[in-house]
Amino acid sequence: MKIQVLIELVRMALKNLTRHRVKTIITIAAVAISVGLYIFIDGWLAGMNIESQRNIVAFETGAAKLQTKEYYEIKDELPMYESFSHWEPIAEVLEQNGYAVAPRFVFNGTLFSSSGSAPIVFYAIDPERESSVLRYPNYIDLGRFPNKGSFEIVLGYMAAEKLRIGIPRILSPERLEEDLLSLAITKEEENKIRGLYRLSENSDEKRFILRSDAKKDDLQFLWNRLFEAGQMRVRIATVIDIKTETGAIRHINQIIDVQVVGVINCPNPQLNANVACIPLDVLQDEAGMMLQGHITELIIRSKNTRDDRLPGPQEHPEQIQSCLLKGIEQKGLPIPSNLVVYGWKSYVSDYIAVSTGDNISNRIIIILLFIISFIGISNTMLMAVLERTKETGMLRSLGMIDSEILLVYIIEASLIGFLGSCFGIVLGCLINIPMVLYGIDYSAMVREMEGDFGYRIVGLFRSTWNWPVIFGIGPVATSISGLGALFPTIRALKLPVTDSLRFE
Repeated sequence: MKIQVLIELVRMALKNLTRHRVKTIITIAAVAISVGLYIFIDGWLAGMNIESQRNIVAFETGAAKLQTKEYYEIKDELPMYESFSHWEPIAEVLEQNGYAVAPRFVFNGTLFSSSGSAPIVFYAIDPERESSVLRYPNYIDLGRFPNKGSFEIVLGYMAAEKLRIGIPRILSPERLEEDLLSLAITKEEENKIRGLYRLSENSDEKRFILRSDAKKDDLQFLWNRLFEAGQMRVRIATVIDIKTETGAIRHINQIIDVQVVGVINCPNPQLNANVACIPLDVLQDEAGMMLQGHITELIIRSKNTRDDRLPGPQEHPEQIQSCLLKGIEQKGLPIPSNLVVYGWKSYVSDYIAVSTGDNISNRIIIILLFIISFIGISNTMLMAVLERTKETGMLRSLGMIDSEILLVYIIEASLIGFLGSCFGIVLGCLINIPMVLYGIDYSAMVREMEGDFGYRIVGLFRSTWNWPVIFGIGPVATSISGLGALFPTIRALKLPVTDSLRFE
């Protein structure tokens, strides 16, 4: 087909659009809404996924973990008897190959305070190594991170509030008087403590809320007063599981008295919930967990990596395992056959399930939106073709071939899709701008669900710019619109020319 003929066909399609303005505008609006909603929903889910993955790697799992096969198979049960020892040479090999490592012993227990109790997952850690791999030690809300050799713990702020440990964020007038103001020695100290709180304006009941602009020195003063009053003393109750030589599991009840020295408040809700960290070295003998050098996992991350970077090829489990085996072989050490490196995704099944479910839901919604748009375009073109059946017969009788008529209608529908996608991209981007800059605050929901809702975001759900989708949605919408014109046009062209001319 000559270019000049094609230009004439495009011009004819444009004239047809202007002749049916109302139907054209309605169809363009349907396409625009579909495209705009797709960009908005896709960007929002992509933003939550990217932020969650960053927070998982930077605060929770690292890039990978080294565990025994037996432990990994039942990892959700936290089987402490499937631990391993002599991890130091392994850590040395990995560090020589550019990795930072942190040993952990993970166990369940109950934490008792003077105000109640709560089930807690305890991480026995090396404070220095933990800080080199994960970033939550930098997010101690008040207090400090525990020191080696001390029976000290840091606690997620949700668990701390449940056990009434640390500085409360919301409290009644009675609790303010009994728990905090009673700690003041002078009137000046009482005023300092009272000045940390403001009266809530959005509640029917009288409540005091911790000021967001409270001075750190004043908060630290109150923390020290609580510490001196013994309100930070807690007790760990747990069961030590030991596998005997015959394979039987012995259960030993253990009580450990510790001091809370800090509260975790980081961007990962899992760490803010029922989690506590205690130095690994104090749990080695009978006063602790009788670990005798055992750990349940080694957390691995590349040295000097950026917190906003997801694990790269160097941090792939197979690559880490290969480096480890080569290094151990070069040192002449026995190769541990039951130790395997597992990637971070193996430990976040809750996030994977939620993310996959949302992606499927997103796709279903978008498919439905495009079906509506497709039906709208097909309906518009069907009405246009039926109303112009005489015109089609006239064009055919004047010598215009069927393929040219078909092409006119396809171009007409494609132009509707193109214009609709252009408006939709603008609409989607306009909606996405405040979502990227400000997001939506879901902190109340996160607090209500105690951080257990799959995504690793504590408050603001922000969107992101998914440029491949933004630039790719236009051609897709245009193509779908063009296809929407095929059926009604082909149907009309099957009529004989004489019937088309007599059509009413």
